[in-house]
Amino acid sequence: MGFGFENKSIIIISPKFFDYEVQIAKKLKSLGAQVQWFDDRPSNSFMSKVLIRLNKKFLKKTSYTYYQNLINKLQAQGNKFDYVLFISPESISKKSVSEFKKAFPNARFILYMWDSFKNKQALDLIDEFENIYSFDPNDCKTYNVIFRPLFFLDIYSATTSKNNAYDLLFIGTAHTDRYKFVKKTVSRLSKKLDIKLFFYLSSKRLYLIKKIFEKDFRVVRYKDISFNSLTLKDNAQLLKQAKLVLDINHPQQIGLTMRSIETLGAQKKLITTNKDILNYDFYNENNVLVIDRVNPIIPESFVQSPFLATEKEILYKYSLNGWIDEIFN
Repeated sequence: MGFGFENKSIIIISPKFFDYEVQIAKKLKSLGAQVQWFDDRPSNSFMSKVLIRLNKKFLKKTSYTYYQNLINKLQAQGNKFDYVLFISPESISKKSVSEFKKAFPNARFILYMWDSFKNKQALDLIDEFENIYSFDPNDCKTYNVIFRPLFFLDIYSATTSKNNAYDLLFIGTAHTDRYKFVKKTVSRLSKKLDIKLFFYLSSKRLYLIKKIFEKDFRVVRYKDISFNSLTLKDNAQLLKQAKLVLDINHPQQIGLTMRSIETLGAQKKLITTNKDILNYDFYNENNVLVIDRVNPIIPESFVQSPFLATEKEILYKYSLNGWIDEIFN
């Protein structure tokens, strides 16, 4: 770790995302920083999430009031903040970011996107930030921002195990073509392999909506879906027990998923549909197999060969400590 945070005061604003916002704040605190996290969304109700994702302008007034109250609350504390970090914001307007900057003129404003700008409707915010990072190389080229891949948490770096309960593991939300693709891929594998599949959706209501309005989703069986997300500990434990991890990227996005980086941290073999992984410094054909979406083929030789350890310098780069070093430096 090359960057000190003693006596630094940091605000983090992001949507809730499988406890990652908690872990980032926790790590910064362990490095000496004073950290406060706030939800980017004024509400996490099902309807609020739907409206924000359709168009954040639907909750324009609600979001503006929410951020005005937040600014007033922080000003009342009388603190001088050193950093304000926004992570993939969904609901905040350009006007509210500008007012944040006026309220805390001495703070450095940083934006990190772990989703595409298009998905988060965040393009209008770019001019308001001093430092902007994205996990998506295409977005970085298009909008001239800094490329910074995702990270794995410490809990994954301690999960390496030679005793595998599963030959193949898939964990992911049941969206786009994932369900059909995963089912098709595993059906081609040897029946002797132990395979663990975990498909997640945030609510039964969402499942029914997808069943009605999405043609490809009609094949998804109710019994195959979990409406309770895995805890961080359970997720890491499953990776510990797997030899191979299957990752399906969103067809409209080439930035590496959190799952692929966690697999690197756990030092497990990865099977992915994301061809862009060939451009990363940790790519090793012995450890990473790129498969085709139309005709996925997993050679027996890849399944049987052992994992080759990754260099420590590269592992640090993709750790949470490495991510913090780069984002704040």
